[in-house]
Amino acid sequence: MALHDIRYRHWEGRHIGVWQRRGVIAFSGLRACLQNRWTRYLVGFCWLTALVYVGLLFCIGQLLVADSIIVEWAANLNPQLQAFVRALTTWLEQHPEISVRVAQGLLFYHYATFLITAALVAVALAIPHLITRDLGSHAMVVYASKAINRFDYLVGKAGVVGGLLTLTWLGPVLASWLLGNLLAPNWNFFWHSRVPLGHAVLFILAGMAFLSVLALGVSAVSSREKATVGLYVALWLVGSALEPLGDISRPWVKQLSIRYDLQQLARVVFQPEQDLRIAQEKVPIVGEVLRGFGRRPRAPWPPAPAATTWPALAIFALLSTGVILTRTKPE
Repeated sequence: MALHDIRYRHWEGRHIGVWQRRGVIAFSGLRACLQNRWTRYLVGFCWLTALVYVGLLFCIGQLLVADSIIVEWAANLNPQLQAFVRALTTWLEQHPEISVRVAQGLLFYHYATFLITAALVAVALAIPHLITRDLGSHAMVVYASKAINRFDYLVGKAGVVGGLLTLTWLGPVLASWLLGNLLAPNWNFFWHSRVPLGHAVLFILAGMAFLSVLALGVSAVSSREKATVGLYVALWLVGSALEPLGDISRPWVKQLSIRYDLQQLARVVFQPEQDLRIAQEKVPIVGEVLRGFGRRPRAPWPPAPAATTWPALAIFALLSTGVILTRTKPE
């Protein structure tokens, strides 16, 4: 008689899908990132900025209603300012489809680009928890022996970056839009602000996808944490230092800056120049103010070089993908 029963027995345990296995990698890495107190401070700072922008949205919403608190407070001003506020409020209240869209479009453009720096810092804090430590501890062998392949592994690691960027970038923007419109005087603010919300989600998701690929590529360069983090910081800071040189000599030099490329991507998605043009054409008082800006030597924004934004981002992503595929081959 055999020592072990080798007859077929049907599996009676709980089956786990492939996305749940990828989720284990993502949640484990995200939990490791949040164990760093500086990461927790960064997440808290981003959510505090969300509260600030909720307050700004509340003030804007009050300004767009004739009988609001801010308009009543304006009665204490001098007669000229009172007439200005009343005329502006009356026009904006009659055309909420323009005023709400333009005001929140410009506000969320500034907020989404303001959080780019926080997103770049979050990626720097997450790099050691991606591929770097797995290369140093030869964990690739362990992963290869499990019921996951290299694609599942990379999806899980990308989920680490995506989860952290959701906490520091996407989440605060969505929360500020939701709470800000909940505090608005009219529920139709949700409908009129749908375009700024769509622009914000589109830009941030594109930025998150790019930064996830870049972070995986940099983390796969070496098995030493200081080397990968130092490479990423050098890539970030050196690129930012080249931006002034692009204004002086060759404009393409600015495309070597990751932060600049993301800012130009935001310009392409949000199109703040179009919002300003709508405000200048549709709002008489704002039009006079903006025409005053137009007479100055420097306009509010220079023309956006949209044609060179996509190639620069694509080159960074292709280089990162090549490093990832080379360094994560099964042993």
